[in-house]
Amino acid sequence: MHRFFLIIVFTLIFLSFPLHAQDPKDEPNPSPSQEQIAEARLQYIAGDHGTALLIIIPAAVAGDANAQNILGAAYEDGKGVAPDLASAQAWWEKAAAQEFDKALYNLGRLHASDRPDYPTDHKRAAAYLDRAIALGYSEAFVDRARLHELGRGGPVDDVAAAGLYRQAVELGNLRAMSRLGNMHVEGRGVEEDLPRALALFGQAAMLGDATGLSNLGAMYEHGYAVGRDLVAALALYEKAAGLGNPQAAVNLGYLLAGGRIGWADPVGGYAWCLVAVERAHPGERGGFEADCAELGKGLDETARTQANARAGELMH
Repeated sequence: MHRFFLIIVFTLIFLSFPLHAQDPKDEPNPSPSQEQIAEARLQYIAGDHGTALLIIIPAAVAGDANAQNILGAAYEDGKGVAPDLASAQAWWEKAAAQEFDKALYNLGRLHASDRPDYPTDHKRAAAYLDRAIALGYSEAFVDRARLHELGRGGPVDDVAAAGLYRQAVELGNLRAMSRLGNMHVEGRGVEEDLPRALALFGQAAMLGDATGLSNLGAMYEHGYAVGRDLVAALALYEKAAGLGNPQAAVNLGYLLAGGRIGWADPVGGYAWCLVAVERAHPGERGGFEADCAELGKGLDETARTQANARAGELMH
């Protein structure tokens, strides 16, 4: 009787504990299959991080590079586990030791990120990105080119940057299309070629890239290699701003507030600028705040209150 009672109590206690993702320090389960890892990856991408990590963690412990890379990302973002950049780096290094391209890229990106909570090392970043480039990982081409443009980890080299962007474009990378297009607009590292820039921005825009849409809008606004069309520019900026591009939001703000499209909406223009400030990278925020100060001139308190309310609606 007593023994039966103890078994019931033990069972109830066991069932009362919530299920959590296994800690990497725990005894690993038998290695999951590649099919299970693939399914767990999709679960992780879909946002079911805890369930995904029940498979990802034992797979990472067992040495699967794909799982190690995902676990590193989980530690970076704090999804399913407590955020821990040291652990993220450690898991990515395990995957990188197996020449896993995404882990090499993640390490390069981490070392070049200029984060306040992580030491920056541009030369080390470049070395990791070069290894990922050798494996054909297109995002690594773009980040490495950016280091060349900014002169980080070495001298400024626009020609090298343009060459890497060109290779990434050939691999279908959307970021590279806009970056290379900008270089053709400015004649930096490549010849000035506005029709080529227009084609690159258009290619990215057709594939739904927010930066490409914004840049294409700028070409239509200013009539670069295409007839000036402010209505088309407005539509492109609005689409890009809706996808989260802060520069497009500011450009849209100026068009709405300026009245150049046949009518003016200063409250709406200021609202979009506020959205840009909210969505901007910290390093860009100051410039957008200056834009908002300009767009906010002449607005009374009622108009500013309306703009703040509209900005809140636009961000949800």
